[in-house]
Amino acid sequence: MNKMSNYFLRDWKNESKLEQKALRDGFGEMILKLGKDNKDIIVLNADLPGSLRVKKFEKELPNQFVQVGVAEQNMAGIATGLEIVGKIPFITSFAAFSPGLNFSQIRLAAICKQNIKVVGSHYGLNVGEDGASAQMNSDLGMMKSLAGITIITPADYNQAMQATKLISEMKGPAYLRVTRAKFPVFLKPDSEFEIGKAQKLIKGDDLTVIATGSMVYETIQALLPLIEDGLSIDLLNIHTVKPLDKEIILKSAKKTNKVIVVEEHNIWGGLGESVARLLGEKHPVEIKCIGIKDTFGESGSHRDLWSKYGLDRKSLRKQISSLIF
Repeated sequence: MNKMSNYFLRDWKNESKLEQKALRDGFGEMILKLGKDNKDIIVLNADLPGSLRVKKFEKELPNQFVQVGVAEQNMAGIATGLEIVGKIPFITSFAAFSPGLNFSQIRLAAICKQNIKVVGSHYGLNVGEDGASAQMNSDLGMMKSLAGITIITPADYNQAMQATKLISEMKGPAYLRVTRAKFPVFLKPDSEFEIGKAQKLIKGDDLTVIATGSMVYETIQALLPLIEDGLSIDLLNIHTVKPLDKEIILKSAKKTNKVIVVEEHNIWGGLGESVARLLGEKHPVEIKCIGIKDTFGESGSHRDLWSKYGLDRKSLRKQISSLIF
């Protein structure tokens, strides 16, 4: 039997009834609200205010906004200086450029345990037509390697708003991943959200499925026909990639002894590797990591790219079925 959580909005199963919003919109709306309430919040941008949804912030809070132009390394460096004098800097760009181009500066900030927040948008294949140079499929691997950093990849617009608020309140470096493409808003805006604590969206006994970020709702749609056929599934939304909620993963894996991880990231260095290492050390089980299979993307609509690279619901359902049937 499957038990559905109370995290979901009422029509969560019916995609046609759900509002579609990009996760970057959730960040943009919340950071403006936070900036109005806290004058220490400073937003820095690398010539992409529209793409990161901070144009309203720039217009309404010009004294808390810094436009550095196409200079991502300088953006991170300026942020470290602002943090030293007590500000809470948010550096914003495509994930391909930040942390893609300014990793060295972010690393130094992490070494010093500085309170800077990195917001990387347009990750994975959902950048679509912009092509491989703008698609970022290795950011989790890069950022996971930094000691003491918090990494959050929310599942929808509402969760992106929650995550933005939480990282503004925590101390220390954090990385927030948001999407360009629009995805269904399926989680309640006031659903319980705690950094480092995963959400169990569906409770079952036969199989553990772990998903993160843009893949959560797509995975749900892949699973629903299997659930209707009688499969009992534990579905975990791992919104916090680091620190990882080891307890809930181990508890579920010990119950089901079969684990699938789904993410829009290279299978090398992503969430799947973290889960596999945890299970390998604590409770070895059969595990399958579904993601981008060690390749770069290409130009095309994000849905077409998901289909080609095996991340659409039809492909996910087939891969999940191959493990359990």
